[in-house]
Amino acid sequence: MPYAPLKPCLLALTITLGIAGHLPSAVAEAMHADQGAVRFFDLPPAPLGVTLSRIARDSNLTLSVAPALLQGKTSAAVNGMYTPQQAAERALVGCGLGLSVTDSGALSVYPQAEAGALNLGATTVSALVAEDGRGHVDGFVATRSATATKTDTPILEIPQTINVVTTDQVEVQGARDLTQALRYTPGLSTNGYTDRNTIADEITSRGFAPTLLYLDGAYLPSAGSLGGTPQIDPYTLERIEVLKGPSSVLYGQNQPGGMINMVSKRPSMQARHEIKVGTGSFDRYNLGFDFTGPLDDAKTLGYRLIGVGNTGSEQVDYTEDSRMLLAPSFTWAPDDDTELTLYAQLQRDDALADYQALPAVGSLYRNSRGNKIDRDTFLGDSKWNDYKRDQYVLGYQFTHAFNETMTYRQSLSYIDVDDRYKGFYLNRFVTAPDGATDTHASRTKLDWRQQNSSYSFDNHLQSDFVTGPLQHTLLVGLDYRSFIRKYQGYNLSGSEVIDLYNPSNYRTTGVPTLTTKWDNRVKQTGFYVQDQIKLDNFILTIGGRQDWAKVENNDLLAHSRETQNDNKFTGRVGLTYVTSFGLAPYISYTESFLPSVGTSAPARGGKAFAPMTGKQYEVGVKYQPNDTTLLTASVFEIKQQNVLTGDLEYLEYQVQEGEVSSRGIELEGKSRLGDIDLIASLSYLDVFYSKSNYGNEGNRSEAQAPWAASVWADYHFTAQALKGVTLGGGARYTGKNFGDSANTFKTPSFVVYDATLSYDLAALDPSFKGVSTQLNVQNLFDREYVSSCNYSFGCYYGQQRTAALEVKYDW
Repeated sequence: MPYAPLKPCLLALTITLGIAGHLPSAVAEAMHADQGAVRFFDLPPAPLGVTLSRIARDSNLTLSVAPALLQGKTSAAVNGMYTPQQAAERALVGCGLGLSVTDSGALSVYPQAEAGALNLGATTVSALVAEDGRGHVDGFVATRSATATKTDTPILEIPQTINVVTTDQVEVQGARDLTQALRYTPGLSTNGYTDRNTIADEITSRGFAPTLLYLDGAYLPSAGSLGGTPQIDPYTLERIEVLKGPSSVLYGQNQPGGMINMVSKRPSMQARHEIKVGTGSFDRYNLGFDFTGPLDDAKTLGYRLIGVGNTGSEQVDYTEDSRMLLAPSFTWAPDDDTELTLYAQLQRDDALADYQALPAVGSLYRNSRGNKIDRDTFLGDSKWNDYKRDQYVLGYQFTHAFNETMTYRQSLSYIDVDDRYKGFYLNRFVTAPDGATDTHASRTKLDWRQQNSSYSFDNHLQSDFVTGPLQHTLLVGLDYRSFIRKYQGYNLSGSEVIDLYNPSNYRTTGVPTLTTKWDNRVKQTGFYVQDQIKLDNFILTIGGRQDWAKVENNDLLAHSRETQNDNKFTGRVGLTYVTSFGLAPYISYTESFLPSVGTSAPARGGKAFAPMTGKQYEVGVKYQPNDTTLLTASVFEIKQQNVLTGDLEYLEYQVQEGEVSSRGIELEGKSRLGDIDLIASLSYLDVFYSKSNYGNEGNRSEAQAPWAASVWADYHFTAQALKGVTLGGGARYTGKNFGDSANTFKTPSFVVYDATLSYDLAALDPSFKGVSTQLNVQNLFDREYVSSCNYSFGCYYGQQRTAALEVKYDW
C-alpha cells in the first residue's frame, strides 16, 4: 500500500490537540495568520488522512482528529484558491465529517452527528459542496470542466480556451434557446437566421460553422443548416461549455473552430421542486417544472423529471411555434464507488416558420424607390408554411471506481430527430409589371423532410497515479459513433413571384416535386490516450487519437452509391504553469479532421477526397484568485486545409485546394464582487480565405464579424428598502463585416441592449419563501438592424424588442 508509511502519522494526530494549548503565543499568532492566507491547492482524491495531513503540514497548522474517523474514507479533490480551512472543508465533502477551528487556531475534525455535543471553541463550522465538472455551478463562475479532457479538471489546468455558461446565467438573462444563451460568450457568432428564428441553433466559432453540438459528450446528429437538427431546451441543462479550437483528439470528427457540449441536469439525492409559469411578447405563454430527489430512505435511488410546455407567436407576421417536452432520468448509486444514470427526452415542436432570408437591397439598403422591407414581413404562404419536429433522446451513463486510483466510465446515447419544413426561399429579383427591377423576386417553394439519428458509445478508464515526482491522470478510451441521415427534398423553383413590399400573404398553387433523396451514413471508431502530467506547478497535457471513419452516400434517385474510408491520427499537446496566486499561463497545439464527401474529376483520377484537417496554435493566460472570479485571455491561429473549392477546368467537379485561416484574440472575465455579478468579453478575429479557386483568395470570410464585445452586470439589493430585488442589464456589440465571400458589401456595426428585473417575494413576507418573479427584455431599445449577410440574397434582420415575465416557486 503506497500510503502505509503514513499510518503512524495518523495515530499521532490525536496528541496534537493537547500540545496546541501550550504553544507560545507568537507561534499561535502565526498559525492564525497562515489559517487565513489564500493560496493554490492541487490535491487529487486520496485517503482522507493523507489529504488532511498534507493541508495541515503545508500550511504550518495543527490538525486534531481521531484516526478511527478516517478509516475507509476518501477525500474529495481540492483544486483552486482556498484558505487552509476552506481546503480542509473541500476535502471533507461527502465524508460525513465536520470541521471547526479552535481558539488556538487548530483544525479539528468531528462526526457531524456529534456537532451539537462538542465544545471546541469553534469559530466556524461549514458544510460545502465541492463543484463537480459535470454538475451545477452556483452563480456565473465555473472553476472546473469535464469537456476539454473528459476528466474533472480545474479550468486553470486546461491548456485551451473553454467558456462555461451556467444555468444561473441562462436564467438571469432569460435565454430561450442555445443561441440566446451564448450571446455573451467571446469568439462566437449567434447572428444570422437563428438570431430570431427559434426553431434551430447554428453557432459560428472562431470563423467556422456550424459548430458541432454535443449533449453530455455525445454527438448531436446534424447535416448543418435548416432541418434535421435537434434543439436542446436550455431548461434541461446544468451548464453549456464551449471548447475553442480543434477537439478531435477526444471526440473525432470536428470543425477546427471548436465544439459546444451541453451538460444535462441529473438526479439529486437532495429533494428539490420548481414550477414556473410565464408570458411574453407576441402572446407567448410557457410552463416548466423540475422535480428531483431520492426514491428511497437509503438515498441509493434518485429521480429527476423536467417538463416544458410553451406556445405563442413570433415577431414575423403569421409565424408561431409551440413545444412539449418531458425529460425523466433515474440514478442508482448502491455505494460511493458506483453510479448508473438512465435518461430520456421526448420532445415535439410544432411551428409555422419562415426562413426569412432577404436581399441586401431592401434590408441593408433602400431599394430604387427608397423603401425597405419591414422586419416583420412574412414572405411565405400561411396555408403552406409549416414545421414539425419529433425528437427523442435515450441513454445511460455508468461510473465505477475500482479503487482510489482507477475509475471506469461508460456512456451510450441514441438521438433521433424527424422533422419536416415547408416554406420558401428567395432566388433573385425579377422585373415587376410596372418595370421596377428590385421590388419583386422569384421563389422556390420547398418541402424538406429529414430524419437524422446517431448512436454514440464511449468508454474510458481513468487512472491517477504517481511515478517519482510526477502525478499522472491517464485516460485510455475507445468510442464509436454512427450517424444516419435520410433526406427527401421536394422543390418547385418556379413558384409564384412575390412583391417584397406588398406580399399580402396570397395563396400559392404550385406543388413541389421530389428532386433529392439521400440516405447518408457515417461511422467512426476512435481509440484515444491522454495523460495529464503534473510536476510541481507545471501541467503537461498530451494526447493522441487514431480514427477510422467510413462515409456512405446513397443517392436513391440516381441509384448511385459512393463509399469512402478514411483513417486519421490527431494529437494535442499543451503546457500550463499554475502559480500559487492563481495565475496560469499556457501554450498548446491541437488538431482536427472532418471527412469530405465526393471524388475529383475522372480526368484527374477520380480520387476520393481526403479529410479536411485543422490545426491550431494557442497561447493564453487564466487568472482565478478565488472561486468567484475567472479571467481568461488567448491568442490563436487556426488553419483548415483540404477545403473543397471549384474545379476551374471541370466545372461540375471540385478540387481540394482551398484553405481557410483564422487568427485572433479573445478575452473573457466573470466575477461576483459582493452583490454584483459581472461578465465582460472582447474578441478580434481575422478570418480569411488563404487559398481558393473561386477568386476570393485573400478575402475576409463573411462568416463572422472581426470585432465583437459584450458586457453584463446585475446587482442584488440587500438594503431593507429594496431587499430581494435584482436589477441587471447588458450590451452586445458586433462590428462591421463583409456580407459575401467576394467582399463586395458590408453590414454595419450595431449594439443591442438587454435588461432584467427580478424580485424574491420572501423579502416582502416570509410566507412567500421560494416565490420569485422575473422580467427580461431583449433588445431593450428596439434597435432595428441587419444581423448578418452571407450573400446578396442572404441577409437577416436581428431580433426586435422581446419581453418575458415569469413567476417561479421553489420548495
